[in-house]
Amino acid sequence: MRIAMSAYKFSTDGGIERASWEVAKRVAQGDNDVTLVGTSVPDLAHSGLRWIKVPPHRGPHWTIPTSFPRAATRSLSGRTFDVLHDQGGCALRSHDVVTAHSCHRAWWDMKLQSGEKARAYLNPLHSAVLRSESRSYRPGAYRYIIAVSKGVAKEINQIYGAPTTRIAVIPNGVDVPRFQRSLEQRVRLRTSLRLHEEDVVMVFVGKEFRRKGLAYAIESLSLLPETAKLIVVGGDTTAPYEKLATTLGVRSRVVFVGHRQDVERYFSAADVFVFPSAYEAFALVTLEAAAAGLPLVTTKVNGTEEFVKEGINGSFTERDASSLARTLLPLMDKPELRSAWGENALDAVRAYTWERAARLTEDVYAETLAEKRFIAG
Repeated sequence: MRIAMSAYKFSTDGGIERASWEVAKRVAQGDNDVTLVGTSVPDLAHSGLRWIKVPPHRGPHWTIPTSFPRAATRSLSGRTFDVLHDQGGCALRSHDVVTAHSCHRAWWDMKLQSGEKARAYLNPLHSAVLRSESRSYRPGAYRYIIAVSKGVAKEINQIYGAPTTRIAVIPNGVDVPRFQRSLEQRVRLRTSLRLHEEDVVMVFVGKEFRRKGLAYAIESLSLLPETAKLIVVGGDTTAPYEKLATTLGVRSRVVFVGHRQDVERYFSAADVFVFPSAYEAFALVTLEAAAAGLPLVTTKVNGTEEFVKEGINGSFTERDASSLARTLLPLMDKPELRSAWGENALDAVRAYTWERAARLTEDVYAETLAEKRFIAG
């Protein structure tokens, strides 16, 4: 099959960017001719992929959902493909398959219900994304939708009326060997971060500290034993959270390491993964933490509802410090419980491979192409 896969950018880092890249590489390993359509891609050497470069965006960030689809579609003028696949709503003007990496409208509704109406309305990017998303899922705009979790599939069905027979749930994958914890690395990193072996170290990973609940993780420290420590990995602004930690008297128990591409090192140093997020589609970091053999303490959001088994590989918490502390407390002085949950998380995540995601994506392509040929007669 000749496939064009479009995304604003493909990358070895990030969420949508990385997932798109991992699937594209593996689809190209079969009998497929895969062309990436985007502003940037990683090194294509030995990937089997082609690239049509879309000029980088020059205007305000919030205009990308309008300008990129126009430019990407124009870049394909005069070319023919068996399947056009959009990775997210911000891609081509028309497509056969679109992957719903999230449902922005569901996120938007959550923001309004949580009392952040002004914050949501004042950012023009949200309105632009909502218009793009609505266009992508309007009747007749697609043949199939790939949703990264059952929760996202339900949202797309309920909000945009997409028939369930046109939605395939294909979770993202994870490179399990990459995240296997190393005792040597654990000792070295904990020493460099001034963490002691008796400390029970939680790790929080995410770019949007507010949405992903970092404040609750920090606040929970004041309700937990002194040996409870927190590593924060992410590129968001830290000042308000450093101030919060100082106010609560736990600043010495929180280590901010910034955005890191080697996040697996920090999983090695940790004992528990904490993730009190308000909304997710199916966060890759959840699978990565499981691949590192960490017990998962998270809110019930898309993806975690499917993956986390209460009392088996993790536990659910409400989005507040008291609930988080109550959930974490049994793990503080029971290393055997942490170990059991972590091993179960690792066992469960082995089914989430990029190879499986690519294979199921190819199945959707085959259905799409068969349908197109049948209609063409």
